[in-house]
Amino acid sequence: MPHSPSTYDVIIVGARVAGSAAAIRFGCAGLNVLVLDKADFPSDTISTHVVLGGGAAVLRRLGVIPLLESAGGVRFSHMRAAGPDFDYRAELRDGFDAGARGLCLGRVRMDSAMLDAARSIASITVRERFRVTDLVIDGRAVVGVRGEDPTGAHRFTASLVVGADGMRSTVARIANDRLGAFQGTDVPCARAYYYAYFDGVPAAMLDDEVVTEFEGRPGAGCLVCRCEDGRVVGAVAFDARELASFRTDLAANFALKLSQSIVVGRLLGDARIDSRIRSSGFLANTYRDPARDGCLLLGDSGLHVDPLFGQGHSFALISAELAGMLAPKWFSAPGGTVVGADALSEFTRARDRELLRYYDASVRVSRQLGLDAATSLAHRAASAEQWAAEEMVAFAQMLSAERGFPSFRFARLMARQRAAAPAAPHGN
Repeated sequence: MPHSPSTYDVIIVGARVAGSAAAIRFGCAGLNVLVLDKADFPSDTISTHVVLGGGAAVLRRLGVIPLLESAGGVRFSHMRAAGPDFDYRAELRDGFDAGARGLCLGRVRMDSAMLDAARSIASITVRERFRVTDLVIDGRAVVGVRGEDPTGAHRFTASLVVGADGMRSTVARIANDRLGAFQGTDVPCARAYYYAYFDGVPAAMLDDEVVTEFEGRPGAGCLVCRCEDGRVVGAVAFDARELASFRTDLAANFALKLSQSIVVGRLLGDARIDSRIRSSGFLANTYRDPARDGCLLLGDSGLHVDPLFGQGHSFALISAELAGMLAPKWFSAPGGTVVGADALSEFTRARDRELLRYYDASVRVSRQLGLDAATSLAHRAASAEQWAAEEMVAFAQMLSAERGFPSFRFARLMARQRAAAPAAPHGN
């Protein structure tokens, strides 16, 4: 499409991880891209902070790892998982790079660094403090957006509009209201989450690993990892029905949850909370069909997952990379003024092939308090053999080969452990 001050190849609504990553890929493909966001960067948002190994591999291919490390990003090369009857750790590996390290960085710096990388590409235009108020629709196709910023009202058109504006996506909501687009399902998360930054955690207590913990109390979970400025981010998960009572005294209840943990509270030791205690509120796992004539959903807008496993960043980055890989084909196809849903359906298939195995595993654990029998058995198997720990960590870090987990020998180990487990007592 010919470029003008109001006409672009791609408009991306949302400039955070998914939007900036997609913009970089589209821009490097030579497309004229407009990135819009209602925020004024640097800007914070609720987040798990952790980019798993699979997501970090995308950042590496985008060429932004040095920029994120310069912003204070901390790389972790190991993962530990602990529970009442399991405790294992393994190095992050992806079969190609024996040091497929993850990354932890707060959103103020991460989003700004990613957006700066996008701005550095000549064919990308960024407009902050821009609020999208409507979509421009021609027939049954999305062909642009309307919105406003401090300079007034504006209308922009493009061959493709990308909604990368989060789980409460304005693009998805408007397209659904006006076109019935982006049908999907929501599975409520059984847990709520709070997190804070801590200062004063000795290196000996927590070095280069991310630690996850499950079932210190029924339904409970914790995560801890080093991040920028020598601080540590720590999170607790608990029964979402406790949310109202938890909020009555955040500091005391947050400290109580940590004290009831298996290992995380001990790792934090006498560290001091050095921030607000922040909450995710009530959440859902959301699957949306992401394609419509002229419009595509990326990241949390199309596939939002429970924070329990810290997969959100990696889901966003992988989906953005997939869209960027397919974009040259979409824009080289003859005919039409918009990228049609038939072409975009290729993205849907690729996204689901790559991410649904992780999404489904998360939903299975997310929809109920307490780990289900199969998940508990897998954790115990990972504790029994180091090679099994490595397989489990590769899957948890989204580094396993397609449909590669559990392997036959992992499944056989689970079967042996199931057979050796004491029989449950019969009821009276």
